[in-house]
This record gives sequence, C-alpha cells and structure tokens, in this order.
Amino acid sequence: MLRIIVDGSADMPEGWAEAYQFSILPIPIQIGNKTYFQGVDITPDLFYHMVGVEGKKPQTAAPSPSRITEFIETVSDVGDKVLSIHVSGKMSATVAMVQEAAKALKDKLNVIVFDSEAGSAALALMAREARRRDQAGESLEEIIDGLKKMRSKVMVILTLDSLEFAYRSGRVGALKTALTSFLKIKPIVSLKEGMLNVSEMVRTRKKSLERIVANINQHFGSEPIKVAIVHSQDRHTAELLKDALENVMNTTETIITELSISVAANLGPGTVGIVALPEEF
Repeated sequence: MLRIIVDGSADMPEGWAEAYQFSILPIPIQIGNKTYFQGVDITPDLFYHMVGVEGKKPQTAAPSPSRITEFIETVSDVGDKVLSIHVSGKMSATVAMVQEAAKALKDKLNVIVFDSEAGSAALALMAREARRRDQAGESLEEIIDGLKKMRSKVMVILTLDSLEFAYRSGRVGALKTALTSFLKIKPIVSLKEGMLNVSEMVRTRKKSLERIVANINQHFGSEPIKVAIVHSQDRHTAELLKDALENVMNTTETIITELSISVAANLGPGTVGIVALPEEF
C-alpha cells in the first residue's frame, strides 16, 4: 500500500486527511519554555491566545529524525511504500530530517521524500493529487513525475498584516520590518525558487488584495485554475479575496482554509493569500 505523509505546515480543509488517506507529521512549536505539537497538544485558539493576548513569541523547528522515524513506523506497515511530501527545504530543515529518518528505515520501508519547493495548501493539494493518481492505478514513479510537474506550476502569494513574525523567524531583515511598521505598509510575499520573499509593499490592506489578484491574473490569464484561499484568523478577508478572484479568473475549484499553526507562527495573524495552480499540468 502507498502511505502518504505531509508535514504540519500543510493547510487544508477539515476532513481532507481522512478523505484522501494521508497522515500529518506534527511540527514542533516553541512558545516560551514549552514545545507544543499541532494536532497533539495545541489548538489554533490556544495559539492565537498565547501570541495575541499573552504576547508570547512563537518559534518553529523541524522534528527530530528519531521522532519522524517513530511517526512513520506508527502510520505504516513493514513493506509499505511511503511518499512523504514536505515544505520547501529552503525554508525548513524538515526535508533533511525526514531524509535522515528514511535512511534509518530503509530495511523496513521504502520512504520517498518529496520537496514541494512550496508550502501551505500546496502540500495538501499535492497529497490529494498523489492519492488520486494512486487510486487511478499509477505507479509511484508516475505519481512523483506528476508531482514534479505540479510543483513547477504552483503559485503562492500572500499579504501579511505586518513583518513582525517574519522577522522573528528570519524571513526578513530588521530594517525592512521597522520601515513597514513605521509607515503602516502592507507587505506582499511571493514564492520564488522555493523561498517566500517580500515582492511588493503597498499602503493599504485593500490595495494588497488588489495586487494579489492582479498578480494571479497576470500569471495565469484565462487559463482554468484551482485555488486555495488561505488565512490566519481572518475568514472575512479570505471571503472578500475569493469573490474578487472569482470575478476575474477562470476558477474550477476554490477552497478556503486557515493557515496551520506552524505557518502562522512564521507569518503572523492577519495573513491572507492564494495558492494557485493550473487545472491541467
């Protein structure tokens, strides 16, 4: 049997993991002197209370190879093939840690580690695609080839409420963070070559949403696309972004999902954005 794993940075609607039969590797979230694991001992409500009301500073880390090894053994049987899909190796050490675990398990399981070169809902969309191809009878090699094509086409663009969380996670420098805070500028970050970087800075939230839609439109034009609208404690803005996008784009599927805790810890509350890919790739 093909087992499919994604890490906890994967953003998806409730029920997807059960519907498409994949397992979620928890990511450690360090808050204060305690380490939490999403889906184990921390909920989004508790996370936002601690970082918002209590003002605590979250940090993320890759799970250890030993913890990953234990997790893979728990969700797999000896002799299984395991496809493990993860956040970009340029943004996290998770891929490297899973590769170490795969070596330790090589006599029991065939673990294939796939670097999504992206993050957020891209991982969940890839896992769903892998399961659909598996159910259609494709070989593991064919599935991976399809994921590579998918990886080359995915677009991720987000607007952040501020750069405070991105600065603490090392995503941006202190000067840029200070300037955006002082000037009340809304940063836009885009995925490029496996990294999220600040691509634009605009004056208002409304303008940042307009720029996100314009960028998606410029990239895909009239091509049919699948879209995930992601947000961090801002469902209302996510709905506005969905409506704005569907007014100008040829969307064949649109889902809305909240950012996972591990992603929100690096981007902050109020983040809203789009993960998009062509219907055909």
